Amino acid sequence: MGTSPPQTSGQRDMSRPQTPDKVLRGITRHQYAQDNILQSYELYIPELDHKHQADAKGHKYWVIFIHGGYFRDPSVTSSSFYPALGILAPESNHHHIFKNNGHGSRLSDITPYISAYASLNYRLSPHPGKAPQDPHTTPAYELRNAEWPEHIHDVLAAIAHLQSKYGFGERYLLVGHSVGATMGLLSALAAQKAPFSTTCHLDMPTIEPPMAILGVSGIYDFPLIHESVPDYVELTRNAIHNEADFALASPAKYTAKDYVDIWTAGGEKKRALVIAHSRDDGWVDWKQVEAMENALKSQSAVDVRVSEMKGQHNEIWEKGTELARVVVEAVGVMRGLEA
Repeated sequence: MGTSPPQTSGQRDMSRPQTPDKVLRGITRHQYAQDNILQSYELYIPELDHKHQADAKGHKYWVIFIHGGYFRDPSVTSSSFYPALGILAPESNHHHIFKNNGHGSRLSDITPYISAYASLNYRLSPHPGKAPQDPHTTPAYELRNAEWPEHIHDVLAAIAHLQSKYGFGERYLLVGHSVGATMGLLSALAAQKAPFSTTCHLDMPTIEPPMAILGVSGIYDFPLIHESVPDYVELTRNAIHNEADFALASPAKYTAKDYVDIWTAGGEKKRALVIAHSRDDGWVDWKQVEAMENALKSQSAVDVRVSEMKGQHNEIWEKGTELARVVVEAVGVMRGLEA
């Protein structure tokens, strides 16, 4: 891994697969709070499941996605899940078979078990170099001036809103890419560890934590990634102003006992974590995988798996194929908790 953040032209790869129009037409956008336009989520309910939004028998699951972008990139939003959704959605007519350890996983393996897909937005921190805003002329509703822990507050608020409206409780896979994975793991601890800050006393929404979490290209230890790439310190500080909060915002800094006590309710609930990462990521090195594994190695209440992906950091969601593949894999792991 290099010593500075990779430089990009800002142009997206136009060769990535297009999300089918039928899928795009089925996506609806909803506000879960009214302070900022980014306090929203996008929802896709497959046609065959419109009558089963809250399955009383508990045979179906939701998939909820949290985007990355280091808390600040306005070009990385809920729509970053579109390429994967275009593969996963039953209306897409895609017939992918994903190879994993020599075994094929067909999309049809999860289609009957998914009630809906949701992709979350949350308030962002400033990005003056790429997308400057004048606070004197920009409407407050559109300002990107969030400070930690407002980002994780919004993620929890979105999940709470969905749970209240659709009644799926803990029956969901929480998927996060990059810092989305950071917040996905923190969500599992929020009941006792929020607000993940030494100075902010923001009241956090209450959620039922997920049965399973899929961390994709995730950052789990900010102090550790700062050692790998010192230039990332300023990126982190742009969102998390208080350096004492770097560790509190790092899922790998919490103990196995924390996860067992809070996420599994002292071992009473079966939970699973799939850590998906590419050795060719280019932005986030493999040490992050090892840090998260080590944090949970001394317990057995959480089933921890590592899935190796192929491709660079943003390619994982831009192309969508690898993201869709590990979603299929993680849904299988989650279903196994109830076998």
